[in-house]
Amino acid sequence: MGAAKALLDAGGATFVSRLAETLVRGGCRPVVVVGPSGAGKLAEEVERGPGELVVNPGGRGGQIGSLCAALSRLEGLADPPAAVAFTPVDNPAVAPETVRGLVEAWRRSRAAIVLPRHRGRRGHPVVAAMSIAGEFRAEGLREGARDVVRRDPGRVLEMEVDDPGVADDLDTPRRYRARFPGAALAGRDGEPGRSGVRG
Repeated sequence: MGAAKALLDAGGATFVSRLAETLVRGGCRPVVVVGPSGAGKLAEEVERGPGELVVNPGGRGGQIGSLCAALSRLEGLADPPAAVAFTPVDNPAVAPETVRGLVEAWRRSRAAIVLPRHRGRRGHPVVAAMSIAGEFRAEGLREGARDVVRRDPGRVLEMEVDDPGVADDLDTPRRYRARFPGAALAGRDGEPGRSGVRG
């Protein structure tokens, strides 16, 4: 993307701020944002919103490393959650109602994994029971969290949603401009940055 995705404009708010607010409005608390450093523009942006920054130094291990850092933080709480909703930062257009529906579907079903599907495409956020958190830390996950999701189709509940935001995956300038026409590609500070920041 040529810019830090977490700080891109998503219709008046940065990707990370919009996603954090969406998750809160969808019934998720606490919200954990994983970044490569505890300082800098991302840390400042997270501090302004409802999320808590958890550091995965240098983005170690990529997306799955960041997910594991978030899971460790949540498991360490005095009252850890029974399930977690997770999403990469490049899905900022998902609707709060979609998140709420996924959370409710998990509460009713207690499935190991609940995920949204839009027009045949799986998307995010994914809701996973904390009882399977250890599977995300296993060695040899060639495709990260996807390997865990695909391991046993019988424990996955798919929820059809009328929300194209779940499958946006805004990881190229073309996709970004299609979703947010007129938005500048530079981040909040107006300067390009690293693109590997994950939420």
